[in-house]
Amino acid sequence: MKKIFSIYIASLFLLTLNSHAQTLSPKVISSGGGSITNSGVNLTYTIGETAGSTLQNGGLILTQGQQQPYFLHLLNVKAMIEGYYAGAGQMIAALYQSDPLSYPSNYCDTITIEIHSSVSPYDIVTSKQTILHTDGSAFCTFSNGLSGIYYIVLKHRNSIITWSKNPVVFSDDNLTFDFTAL
Repeated sequence: MKKIFSIYIASLFLLTLNSHAQTLSPKVISSGGGSITNSGVNLTYTIGETAGSTLQNGGLILTQGQQQPYFLHLLNVKAMIEGYYAGAGQMIAALYQSDPLSYPSNYCDTITIEIHSSVSPYDIVTSKQTILHTDGSAFCTFSNGLSGIYYIVLKHRNSIITWSKNPVVFSDDNLTFDFTAL
């Protein structure tokens, strides 16, 4: 009886572990590669794959091979966290100071950017966690299905949730929103 009970508990434990182990997101399985973002430009790459041709029709892009562009909209955000503000438009590099071997010297902290419907009850459409740099800039990429009018919401673990005053039109591939503007 003890053996059956032990097997039951072990099975229940394994099922609990596996129930949270999967995520659904576009992935490329390859021998190497990565993604780099700098000054609002994002480059993703894989090693060992060739792209024979790239076809484009309006906003649709098809690249031969596995490497496919997943996002088309880039949101540039400017925000300052009061507790990190050092003056002259700069914040302290809290992430860098906590672990200088893992983070660049211009990494302040992580934030979450949420996109909410502009119609009550203002449901979350999507959200992304990103890095807030010491100059207040942050960059998020969203899928090409994101177009319309939405509220932009900024969340930080130690700050008040901040919404854009008015809904913002998402139609361009590159949108800038400044939370520091009055």
